[in-house]
Amino acid sequence: RGDLGPGPILEALKTPTYQDGWGGWKPFSWGEDEARDFETFSAGGKPTVLPIIQIILARDPDEVQRWLSVVSKWNFKRVVPMHLDAPLALNPSNFGDAFEFVRSGKNKVRFCDEDVQFLREAEEGFLNFSVYKSPLGTLRGEKCDLRKPPRS
Repeated sequence: RGDLGPGPILEALKTPTYQDGWGGWKPFSWGEDEARDFETFSAGGKPTVLPIIQIILARDPDEVQRWLSVVSKWNFKRVVPMHLDAPLALNPSNFGDAFEFVRSGKNKVRFCDEDVQFLREAEEGFLNFSVYKSPLGTLRGEKCDLRKPPRS
C-alpha cells in the first residue's frame, strides 16, 4: 500500500542505505495478500489505464470520449503501451474497454481500493488546491480487504 507521508521517511532515516529502497525510503509495502492483489490488478491481462493517468484523463471525459471515437475508427490489431507488457493484441473495441470509466461516468478502477487510496487522499488533501476537479469524482476501486503489512 502506498504511504507518502512522514512514516516511511522517518523509517528511512533509520536505514540510510540504498539496499532497501531509494535512500532507505520505501513508500510502498507488500503484504501476504500480494498475490490476490496482483490478480485483481492484472485481471488476466486485460488492458487498463493506470490510475495516475486516469486521474488526468478524468478531468475532461468528453474530450477522452471524442478521442476514443476517432481512434476506434482506425484499423489496428495491436497496441504498444509505454508501460507494462507489450505489444497487446487489441482491436479498436478492446482498446476502448480500457476507458470504461469514461463510458460509465464514474472514476472507478479495477484495482483494489486500498491500492488507490493514497492517490485519492492526495487528490482530496494536499493536492486539492492545485488539481482540477473531475466530473467523475475521485478514484474508487473495489474493497479487497487487504491488510497493511506490519512495519519492519
